[in-house]
Amino acid sequence: MKRLDISFVVLLLASLLTLTLVLLSPLRELESGTGLDALYYLRGTRPAPPAVVIVTLDSRSARALGQSERPERWPRGLHARLVEGLAGRGARVIGFDVLFERAREADADQALAGAMRKAGNVVLVESITREPVTSPGGETLATMDRLTQAQPLLRDAAWAGGPFIMPKTPDGVIEFWGFVPSVGDRPSLPMLMAHRMTAPRPDPASLIPDTRRRTLNLYGPIGTIRTISYAEALTLVADPVAGDAAFRGKAVLIGFSEFNQSRQSDMFRTPFSTPDGLDLSGVELCATALANLLEDSSLERPADASMAGALLGWIALLTLPWHLARTRRALAITTALALAWGAVATWSFVHLHLWLPLILPVIAAPLIVTAWGLVLHTRAARLRERRLEQALSLGLSRQGSDKLAILLHRAGGRTVHGVCLCSDIEAYTTLSETLSPAATRDALNRYFERFIPIITAHGGHVMDIVGDSVMCLWLADDSASEACRQARAAALELHRLMNGSEHDDGTLPTRFGLHYGPVFLGEVGASQHRELRAVGDIVNTSSRIQGANNPLGTRILASGAVTAHGSAGGHARALGPFILAGKRSPIELHEILAAPLPAEAAQAFDTARSAYACEAPQSAVIHLQQLLSLCPNDGPGRFYLQRCQARLAGTAVPDADGCVILSSK
Repeated sequence: MKRLDISFVVLLLASLLTLTLVLLSPLRELESGTGLDALYYLRGTRPAPPAVVIVTLDSRSARALGQSERPERWPRGLHARLVEGLAGRGARVIGFDVLFERAREADADQALAGAMRKAGNVVLVESITREPVTSPGGETLATMDRLTQAQPLLRDAAWAGGPFIMPKTPDGVIEFWGFVPSVGDRPSLPMLMAHRMTAPRPDPASLIPDTRRRTLNLYGPIGTIRTISYAEALTLVADPVAGDAAFRGKAVLIGFSEFNQSRQSDMFRTPFSTPDGLDLSGVELCATALANLLEDSSLERPADASMAGALLGWIALLTLPWHLARTRRALAITTALALAWGAVATWSFVHLHLWLPLILPVIAAPLIVTAWGLVLHTRAARLRERRLEQALSLGLSRQGSDKLAILLHRAGGRTVHGVCLCSDIEAYTTLSETLSPAATRDALNRYFERFIPIITAHGGHVMDIVGDSVMCLWLADDSASEACRQARAAALELHRLMNGSEHDDGTLPTRFGLHYGPVFLGEVGASQHRELRAVGDIVNTSSRIQGANNPLGTRILASGAVTAHGSAGGHARALGPFILAGKRSPIELHEILAAPLPAEAAQAFDTARSAYACEAPQSAVIHLQQLLSLCPNDGPGRFYLQRCQARLAGTAVPDADGCVILSSK
C-alpha cells in the first residue's frame, strides 16, 4: 500500500466535507422519493398475504346495488347485511374504514349495531382533525388534534375503534402510526385488527403502546392485495362454499377504493402510483399496514446517526482507489463499489425488509469522490510532468524516467525496494579494439536498440549506461515477487536474444547479474551537475554477481534474495555460497536457466557440491565428471571440477567457512 500522504488526506477531507453538506441539504430527501422509488422498481411487486381481504365501496357496486355514487350515503342496513354474512362465513376480524359519525335511519343503525354486536369482532375507524388554537387577536398559538369517533350506538356495539394516520411528505406516504401519540397513544385501526388476528385472548386494553412510526412495505400497485367489490362480497357471503373460501379466518377491511382515476377521492401518492395518476386508496394502505403487522415485514431504517457514520465510512472506502490506483482503474473500482452497494441495498430491501439509502451512496458519494479524485489526479499529473522534466534534465531518457519520477515525493529522492540487473558485453574490449570509435558507437547503439525495449516491456527502468554495461531497476513497492519475476523474465529474454545460436545485427554475447534489496533513488552530484541515480549496496552487488558469470561459465546469475521471492521466471539452480570480489559477506548464487538440467545431471551436480562442501574433493570429482559427460558445456560443473583438482593438487585458494572466494571478476 502506498504511504499515507497529504494528497490522500486532502481527498478524504474534501469528500467528507462535501458529503456532510449534502446530508445537511434538501438533497437528502431524495432517499424518500427517488431512492425509495428505485428500490421498489428493482424489487417489483411482491405477493400480499392471503389473510387480508379488501371489500371496496366502489362505483361498480353502486350501479349493481342501485345505490348512490357516493358510498357514504349507502344505507347502513346494507352494511348490517354484509357484517352478518362475513361473520357467518368465519371472518376473523372485520374492519370499517368508513366513519359512522352521525346517526342516520334509526332502524338501519339498530340493524348495523345488532350485526356488529353479534359478530363481536368489528373494528371501526376513527378520525383525527387538527384544529388551531388562536389568541384573541386571531394569531395561531398552537394546534390540537381532535378525535372523532363513531356515533355512540355503533361505537358501543363495535369490539374496538381506532384511527389510521399516515404522515404525508412531498413524495407521498411511506409511514403510519401503530399507536397515535397525539390522541393519547391510541392504537390504530390496523394495529387493533392485527391484535384480533393473532392474540390468543384479544383485548384492546392489553396492547402496549409503541409510538414509533412504522414504514410501510408496499406490495404493489392498486389491487395487489386481494380486492373484492361490495356487490361481489354480498354474493359470496350468500354462498356457503364460496363464502367460506373467500373469508374464513381472514381479516376483512371495508372501505372506499376505485380503479378508475377519475373517480378516486381518497388517494395517496406512493412509489406504485401510475403515470396516469392512479394512486393507492386509504383502505389499501390500511390493509398494507395490517398485512405488514401480520407478517412482521414493515421496512426497517437504520438510525440517522449510524447511517450518517456508515456513509462517512463509505466515503473513506471510495477514496482509497483514487489514492492507490490510476484514474481509469480508480474510476472502474469506484463504479464497481457503487454497483455493489446498490446490489446489497436491493437484496436487503427484498429479503430483509431493510431500507438502506441508495441515492447518496450509489450516486452522490461516488460522484463527489470522483470529482475530487479527478482534481487531485490532474494536479498529480501536472506535478509528475514537472518531475519528469526534472528527470530528463538530470540525464535519464523519457522511457527510463517517466515512472520513476512519480516516486520522487520528497526533495532529493527516497529509499525503495527493488531488483537491480547489471549486464556486461563479453569481449567488449576486443570488439572496441577491432572497430573504429564511430563503428563501436554504431554497434552499441544497435545493441541498445534491441536491449532497452525488452527491459521496458517487462516493467523495468534503465537507470544507467556506462560503456557497454547497463544498470536496470524493477521497483517492488507493491510486490517483491512480481518485481523479481519480471526481472528474471527480462534477463531470460535478453539471454535468448543476445546469447542464442543465431546472431543478427544488434546482438552481442551478454552476461547478467540480479540482486534484490533497498536502494536510494534520487538526485546525486554537485550543485553544478546533478543526475537521477539508483544508489545502494544492491547496485554494487548486482555488478559483482554479473562479474561472477566469467569464472563460473554462466550467463545469468541471481542472488538468493531474488530467487526467494517466487519461482516464476525460468529455473533457478543453486550454486552455493560465494564471497564475491571486493565483498566480505557471503551470498548465495543461483544460475537462472530457461529449463532445468536433466534429472541425472542435476543430481550429479548437487551430490558433487555437497561432497565439495564436506571437503571430499575426490568424491566430488567423480560426480562432476559424470555431470560433464552428460552436459559437456556446463560452466559451474567445470568450475567446481577445477576447484576440486586444485584442492587435490594442493594449489587451491582456500575457502572461507565453506564459502567459495572469487578474487576477481
